[in-house]
Amino acid sequence: MNLERQGTPSLTFVTEPFEQAARTHARLRQLPDLPLVVVPSDYLDRSDEAVARKLRPLIDEILEKLCAAGAPEDEGAE
Repeated sequence: MNLERQGTPSLTFVTEPFEQAARTHARLRQLPDLPLVVVPSDYLDRSDEAVARKLRPLIDEILEKLCAAGAPEDEGAE
């Protein structure tokens, strides 16, 4: 949250059971649009390869959110 406040784009990774708590915490800290990537909670006890397979579908979401976070806001020019 501190990075976001300083203007540094970031992503917060949270497991499914903690998604609502993370969103509530962000809202209470006046950052309701804090970018979150919600990951499955069952990946911690798996091999690296299994974790990679499980998280691979999130790559597009991660890239999209990072690019959106780093893009200058549209100021209505043109």
